[in-house]
Amino acid sequence: MNRTLRLAVAFGLLAAFVVGTGSVAAKAGGNHKLLDADLVGLPAAGTVFAGVTGAGHAWSVEEGNAKLFSDGRVLVNVEGLVLSPEGTQPAANARIAVSCNGGATSDDIVRSDPLHPVPLSQPDGDLHFNQRLTLPSPCMNPVIFVTSVGGGWFARTA
Repeated sequence: MNRTLRLAVAFGLLAAFVVGTGSVAAKAGGNHKLLDADLVGLPAAGTVFAGVTGAGHAWSVEEGNAKLFSDGRVLVNVEGLVLSPEGTQPAANARIAVSCNGGATSDDIVRSDPLHPVPLSQPDGDLHFNQRLTLPSPCMNPVIFVTSVGGGWFARTA
């Protein structure tokens, strides 16, 4: 009986841990920070991560951070987003994408409005984004991307 009780408690704690980690449930009016991570550049052309394919060239980030809040707001700040190793910035605009659930389906990847791309400063490659996106529910293990207007990623949360 004692062993059965211990096993039941252990499984209960494990279930609570699994359910409580890595899940994002966007709620209107909520403003709790769910993700706060540095950005890393694309190491090699075409690298696929969390269902999002990389751009056609490697990119680097001097400094970058992305945050995701419980109301779906995404805040991205990046400095020095440039081609690697050239150090040039050929893209005038970008988009922001959030991949949930490993990007298992197209519904798990949400992108910012294509009609309102995010400007990238020239020649420095600086960008600021602060908007709310409608995330799938649940959104497990979110990854935030800075992408080309066409969708290939330049940088992602680490």
